[in-house]
Amino acid sequence: MPSLSTDVTLIAVTAGCVLLAISALIYAARVRLASAGGERSRWKRRATDLDQRLASMDSVFSSYPGLILVWDESIAQSRLDQKSSDWGDPRMYGSPAALASVARFAEIGKQKGFATRILDSLADMDTIGEVEPPLTLRANLTNLRTSGRPFSVSIVLPGGNVIEADGRPAGRQVVLWLEDASIRGEDERTAINRFETHRLTAKADPIAFVEMMSRAPFPLWRMSGTGTITWVNDAYIEAVGGETLDTVIDAQTHLDDQAKDQLMACLNSGEGSENIRPIVINGTRKAVNVSVFPVSGGAAGIAMDASEADKLRELLTRHIRSHDELLNTMEEAIVIFGADKRMSFHNTAFAKLFKLDDNWFNDRPGHSEWLDSIRERRLLPEQSDFAGWKAGELSLYTDWPDEMPPEIWSLPNGKTLRLARLRDPRGGISLLFSDITQTVTLQGQLGTLINVQKTTLDKLSEGIAVFGTDGRLKIFNAAFAQMWNLDNDTLGHNPRFHDITEDCLPLYHDKAFWSEMKARTTDPDPQVRRHVDGEIRRSDGSVLTWLSRPLPDGATLIAWDDVTRARQAEAALLERAEALEQADRLKSEFVGHVSYQLRTPLTTISGYADFLQGGAAGELSDKQSEYIFAIQTASEDLEKTINDILDIAAIDANVLDLDLGDVNVYAMLDNALDYVGTKAEDTKIALKLSCPDDVGIIRADETRLKQVVYNLLSNALRFTKPGGTIVLGGAKADGGGVSIYVKDDGVGIPSERQPQVFESFRSSRGGTGLGLALVQRFIEAHGGWVELESEEGEGTHVTCYLPKEAPIDNAAPELDL
Repeated sequence: MPSLSTDVTLIAVTAGCVLLAISALIYAARVRLASAGGERSRWKRRATDLDQRLASMDSVFSSYPGLILVWDESIAQSRLDQKSSDWGDPRMYGSPAALASVARFAEIGKQKGFATRILDSLADMDTIGEVEPPLTLRANLTNLRTSGRPFSVSIVLPGGNVIEADGRPAGRQVVLWLEDASIRGEDERTAINRFETHRLTAKADPIAFVEMMSRAPFPLWRMSGTGTITWVNDAYIEAVGGETLDTVIDAQTHLDDQAKDQLMACLNSGEGSENIRPIVINGTRKAVNVSVFPVSGGAAGIAMDASEADKLRELLTRHIRSHDELLNTMEEAIVIFGADKRMSFHNTAFAKLFKLDDNWFNDRPGHSEWLDSIRERRLLPEQSDFAGWKAGELSLYTDWPDEMPPEIWSLPNGKTLRLARLRDPRGGISLLFSDITQTVTLQGQLGTLINVQKTTLDKLSEGIAVFGTDGRLKIFNAAFAQMWNLDNDTLGHNPRFHDITEDCLPLYHDKAFWSEMKARTTDPDPQVRRHVDGEIRRSDGSVLTWLSRPLPDGATLIAWDDVTRARQAEAALLERAEALEQADRLKSEFVGHVSYQLRTPLTTISGYADFLQGGAAGELSDKQSEYIFAIQTASEDLEKTINDILDIAAIDANVLDLDLGDVNVYAMLDNALDYVGTKAEDTKIALKLSCPDDVGIIRADETRLKQVVYNLLSNALRFTKPGGTIVLGGAKADGGGVSIYVKDDGVGIPSERQPQVFESFRSSRGGTGLGLALVQRFIEAHGGWVELESEEGEGTHVTCYLPKEAPIDNAAPELDL
């Protein structure tokens, strides 16, 4: 405290005492004047002197820049230990400047006196004094009243104002001196003007932060230490339906019945409180969060609309419930520990993974307790120093590293878990376990499969390359690298298609080809990524075939095969085939030419033999007739052989045409049997016909079929011994066709010679070897086939299958009439 203030206070106390004594003397003098007239003049002079001295003392009081409050002892004793706004009715002294200065700190209201409003506003403010901890003005006044203990403190007001308060006993009286230290040196008119300006413009408590919040959109108010509302903002006035600040303060209108009780509880306990309850605000009932808290000199309150907060709280509750339900449906095990290291959440998968009973979670076990539990169940990786490892786990709550990568737990039971740790902003830790046992197993199997696949691909002679959708090489084999002279190390770094083609250009320099192939590997269009293959000839003379196949995952397979040797062999085969074809053609031409040249002399011989046999040259003896008959028989056999040769030649030249017509199979077989009957009688071989009359009619060349039957019968007669039997048969076949067969019990055909019996000019036992060859050619020309069954010494069975209608491809063209 400044020493000047102390001196002024002492002077003022002394002056006050003197003033009181003088007043007493004046009173006594006046009494004496009334009773003793003789001494009137002497006492009159003394009274006049005392009035002058009283006026002088009054001037001294008026010059003091503060406010003086004086209580009689009786009043002071009656107010002891009361925390009330009823301070009694102290006498008040002070200059107009002092009144104006201190008045701006007084509570607003007309229901109390000026002195009471001053004391109510300052009694509970923070102070600075010689006593530690500093006491409030109320506490110091209580000590002054009860024990006469003087005090001198500074009351610190919000905004920087300081009120100096001095309390002293004066005989049977108590005196309080109040001075506004912020206006020392101001004259009276300046102080009064400042007071008027503050009163007209502020109309409120001069607390700085309250002034700033006067226009806040939510209700704000302040109460003094006695529970009196001293200030409210505009939102509060509107909320309670008030008209002005004065009307609300005069009426002491609270937001609801609980508001004052809440503030008084705050004043008594010195602690703030918060309560959400429904209150009618602006005529609408809504949830309001009322917060009160102690401030210097009393308490303050804030009322915030909690409707939105309630909605958000409800939404958050639903979100948390949904979040928990979602986590419970996950296959991954999840547990959340709070900042207190105790479990706050776990899902069903977590309890199942670590085999924990539901009752185990009732007491919110801690992280340490859980680690001990799973260690007992051998569901924790083996640790050589479990205590140290456990301490490291628990240290994560206070010492979280910059990076926390996932960790793999290999459990003693064979399971493999993937652990991911997450840090909660509020200091907790979340653990997420994924059972990757099957994944690890599959990865091992996949690695083995990939190795087997690569080994298998490397064993292939074809070059294999697989390109991804990004155009990079994914898979290749050794044959591919060797085929294009590429470095294995370069290919192992997954080069792009373009980089590979640059190395392939020296062997095949068609850039358009490589561009098209690149498009098939990178373009997702199905029309581009289609199955394509082809063949190229490289600059080194090698020939490669290639194919491009899209794979299901979007990749593209390109395979290369070196077919140089195959193409060379194919060219050689083509040359040989052409040579054989030319030889066959020459053979056919030769056979045809020779057969034609043989036909002319044969016709002459046959003609003269018939001429002589007919007796045109005279009668022949029996011996001559026998010779002529032998000549005729040989001529017929030779003619048949020549015809067969011509037919074979025509068939080989693909110029044999069929004369199609309706053929009665039964009649054809019956006639054919008669045709060879004479030969059978001569050789004493029995001929039988086994064919139903309704075997059917087919569309075929009857002449060629007769030739087939004749060749089969002739072949059977040739290899059947006298006394044997030959069966000519026919039967219906599937699809409306027929089967014709010749079966004999002759010598048969050895198994090693059976494959050649249908070849031209191949005869197992004499003859031209054309009989069965023509049979097969004629039947195949009709769209049928021939089967042969034979066993040496048991006979031979030849069956010809003919369709209902022979194809017209081999028929002669019809006339366009």
